[in-house]
Amino acid sequence: MALPSRLLAGVLLILAAALVCSSAERRSTGHGQDRDASAPQLPRPPRFGPQDHRPESSVPPLRPLGLRKPVAAPPPPRPATPRASIRPYHPSSPPPPPPPPCS
Repeated sequence: MALPSRLLAGVLLILAAALVCSSAERRSTGHGQDRDASAPQLPRPPRFGPQDHRPESSVPPLRPLGLRKPVAAPPPPRPATPRASIRPYHPSSPPPPPPPPCS
């Protein structure tokens, strides 16, 4: 039991150190929350592709499950009919006798 708790404590310590380093780095590079509000905002890059300025259409409401239109059931399977391609193959003549063994 002592080994898993030590391992967990070590992992938590490493994660805490990484979090502290990350937040300190953010503050030093100016990406923190205390950024100067009077700094000019960078313009957004233009989007590529065709722009659609039409308002979004509304989504039709879903129908409750009980009010769906009934759908006809598929027809029952037809009885199997023999096809010419399925009939067993019967050769018209017996196969030739094997050649005599070589001596």
